[in-house]
Parts: sequence; C-alpha cells; structure tokens
Amino acid sequence: MRSGWPLVLAVLVFLAGCGKSDKAGEPAKEEPAKEEAAGRLVLSEEQAKSLNIATVPAQAAQFRSGVSGYGVVVPLDTIGQTDSDFLSAQAVAAQSQAAAARAQYLFSAENGAVSRESMEAAQSKAAADQAALALARRKAEAIFGHNAPWEKSGSRRAIMDRLTAGRTVLVRVTFPLSSLNRLPTSLSVARLGVGSTHWPAAAIWEAPADPTFPGPSILALVEGSDLAQNDHVIATVPTGAPATGVTVPSGALVYSEDRAWAYLETAPRSYRRVPVSTANATEGGYFVPQGDGLSPGAKVVTTGAGLLLARERNPSTEPEE
Repeated sequence: MRSGWPLVLAVLVFLAGCGKSDKAGEPAKEEPAKEEAAGRLVLSEEQAKSLNIATVPAQAAQFRSGVSGYGVVVPLDTIGQTDSDFLSAQAVAAQSQAAAARAQYLFSAENGAVSRESMEAAQSKAAADQAALALARRKAEAIFGHNAPWEKSGSRRAIMDRLTAGRTVLVRVTFPLSSLNRLPTSLSVARLGVGSTHWPAAAIWEAPADPTFPGPSILALVEGSDLAQNDHVIATVPTGAPATGVTVPSGALVYSEDRAWAYLETAPRSYRRVPVSTANATEGGYFVPQGDGLSPGAKVVTTGAGLLLARERNPSTEPEE
C-alpha cells in the first residue's frame, strides 16, 4: 500500500494543475451595469456601444400657459354672399328712401306734381326695402357679429378685398364654457394638428353664440397665413406669464410608474432618469421648466432610452441582435 501513495499524489497534482489552467483560459465575464441609485445607471464601454445610445442637447425654450379653443376658417362663399346681400339691400333701401322723399316733396308742392297714390306707393316700397335691409343686416350679424372691424373703421371694401384674395382669413373659434371672462386682447391661431405654425390675430371681436357648442365664441382676422377655407384650427389665448425652460423631444420619453421620464447623460456612459411633465406640448416635444438637471445643453438620450430603462429594471437584459 505504501508503494502506491506516490502514484496517487502525482495524479492529484496533475488534476489540480488542469483545473487551474482551464479557469485561466476562460474569457473574463463582462462587467454588469452598475445601478448607483434608483434612476441612475453606469454602463461599460462595451454596453454603451451595444445599446447604440444617442443624445441631443436640450434646447432653451419659453412657454406661456393659455386657454385653447377650436374653430374653423369661414369659407369665402359665405363671406362673399353675406356681404353682397347686405350691400345690395343697403343700396336698394337708400334708393327707395330717396324716391319716397322726392315723391313726398312733389305731392306737397303747390302744383301737385304727383298723385297721392304715387307718393304712397313710393313710401310703401321704401318701407319694404328698409325691412329687407334689416333682414340682411341680421343675417350679416349672424356671420360677422355686431362689432366687425370694417363696420367701425369704414374699411369694408379693403378688408373684403384681402379676404377674397386670400391674404386675410376670417376664423371663428369657440372656447370651453367659463374659460374666458372677457374678450381677449390677443390670440394665436394654428391649423389643427402637430407641428403647425401659429399666426397672431390682427383683429378680435365677439361672435354670435355657437348653437352646437356651449362657450364663448370669437371671430378673428388672421393676416399672411396659409390657412385655407374650412380648415379646422386651434386658437390659444395666453393667460400666464412666460416661463423659461427647455424642450424635451417626444422621442426621448419612456413611460414607467404611470408617468413619463427621460434619461440624461451626466458623464460619459453615466445616465440619470428624470421625470418629464407632458402637460405643456410644443412642436416636436414638451416644454419642461428648468430644474432637476434639465437645463439648456443637457444631454438628453433620444436613441436607446427604452433599452436603458429595461437594463435599469433588469441589469441582465441584453439587446436583441
């Protein structure tokens, strides 16, 4: 038995050496992402490359809260027909009124140039034409309201010419009930949809109530826009003071815990998740007041934010190849 011990020891030494060499030959495992705290993530260089992370600097922005209403561009045929009917009725009424006054004068003259019947016929026509004018005025007020700017300034023809040429459009907007306490002094109008240009109103006045939607209605003239007839629009009346902040692109948002978040690159391959309010939508993103790291120039992750969230929730998550 003693003579076999050297052989047994030699075999054990050989096996121990093989085990060490196998472990030494194994490739080193990739260092997992480090989660420093909730919402914070540090990636290795290889992990950042595999996730294809891309960032953009946050853009400085200003935002002013406001009340929004919805409406439509009044079509030209409605404007043209209503205005034409009113002007025609006005001209006819003026002519018949002058004819009635002349007939009254001639009947009252010593020689009685016209008969009583002729005078009364002229007066009857003048009264009928005045009633037609009143009807045309009520129809015009149903479209244009009581305080149309061309009625006060005497520039009806100039404004109507701009409307006909498309250089000016007439917009009718209705706001939610109890949203406006008085006629606003300014508002901006945009085509309904995302990323639309806003144009300021050149003139604002009260419109007749909308029978299909409760709430205050407003008419506005908009100059130099590309709005077309019957376009649906959204109008905004500013109500608060301007606030400074940044715009976060909509593509940077991820959703978790029943709210929106964005990732900021605070250092090379180091990321922090911050909450983003979606209450103030802008063109292409959301306005966020400055704070919590969201300042102009902050690096906002726009590509790979969803993968960062998945890795934060489960550090063993790997991107699909």
